[in-house]
Amino acid sequence: MKKILMIAAMMVATVAAKAQFEPGTFTLQPKVGFVLSEISDKEAKFKPGMVAGIEGQYQINNWFGLSAAALYTQEGSKVKNSNGKYNLEYINVPVMAKFYVTKGLSLNAGLQLGFMTKAKIKGDGMDADIKSICNKTDFSIPLSIAYEFENGLSFEARYTGGLTNVIKESAINQAGLKYDIEKDNKNEVFMLTVGYKFEL
Repeated sequence: MKKILMIAAMMVATVAAKAQFEPGTFTLQPKVGFVLSEISDKEAKFKPGMVAGIEGQYQINNWFGLSAAALYTQEGSKVKNSNGKYNLEYINVPVMAKFYVTKGLSLNAGLQLGFMTKAKIKGDGMDADIKSICNKTDFSIPLSIAYEFENGLSFEARYTGGLTNVIKESAINQAGLKYDIEKDNKNEVFMLTVGYKFEL
């Protein structure tokens, strides 16, 4: 049993030591994952969703890379003490700098531009399209930690903090909104993804 554990530990160590693509390489990474999101309002609580997309990365040197992605993301929030929820969907385009603190392990930060594709409020007898009163673009800051294995498998935990209000200021408390939204109503998103990274 001890020998088996030692062999397994050596295999993990070998994978960790080699887990990173060489400088000058370009990689693609399809990814999919789980999302928890809310709108930064006192009446909001987290709503589950999903994310799927593809990320491209250029490895500049052993410790630094640049990536850009296109991600379909389900966002929004539930409303406290009710069955209501905001169902928002975006195509998000994050551009991130990736700093490798050790081979395979990176700390990442950047900027993201989101394009709203859907916005509905549903529950408590309501089912309304509210896209017309929402900002169609969403600027935010993504921060994450990721680990890449030698076989291309990759895991990432990401937080994205919105800089743009979801609802237009002129439309707050208008257009038949049942739930009062404060002036500050930005997206907050936590995301866990798994991907497969391969070199072109």
